[in-house]
Amino acid sequence: MRYQLDISDGLVSQAVCCRRPCNALAPNALYANNECIPRGQLNSACTTNAQCGGGEGMECVKGQCQCFAGFHPTVDTLTHPMKNPSQSCSRDCETEALSKDTSCMKPGGLGSLCFVQRQCPQNSGCYRGRCMCRCGFEQKGDKCQALPPPPTTTPQPNS
Repeated sequence: MRYQLDISDGLVSQAVCCRRPCNALAPNALYANNECIPRGQLNSACTTNAQCGGGEGMECVKGQCQCFAGFHPTVDTLTHPMKNPSQSCSRDCETEALSKDTSCMKPGGLGSLCFVQRQCPQNSGCYRGRCMCRCGFEQKGDKCQALPPPPTTTPQPNS
């Protein structure tokens, strides 16, 4: 990767292409204020908000990367801080709403728009952006009910 450095002596200015600083330290460092500084994670030390950009919804507060107001640490098996320090922050949502990254999404009914499976009612899923009944279920009103088993026929013995 290259970046442009503008050089000027007061009379003449020119642009020079240089290797981007901190490339050798990527992705653990970033270039800010003419120096390579460590990229911050949730609860790690920081001196600037830019350091906390590794996790969405974070800022540098009193020298430590913290979740923005209205956000909380996202804790699950993949982002648990003891296993993965690049833990992120999710938006605090109303009781019925679901948090997806920095957005709140309300659950919907059958046929409504969706982005994730959890927005859809029981026995349905998010297919091509709409809540629809899963295979083996059919829509009855605003619910998905199991389809009856197919009839079985017993062959008649030949007499």
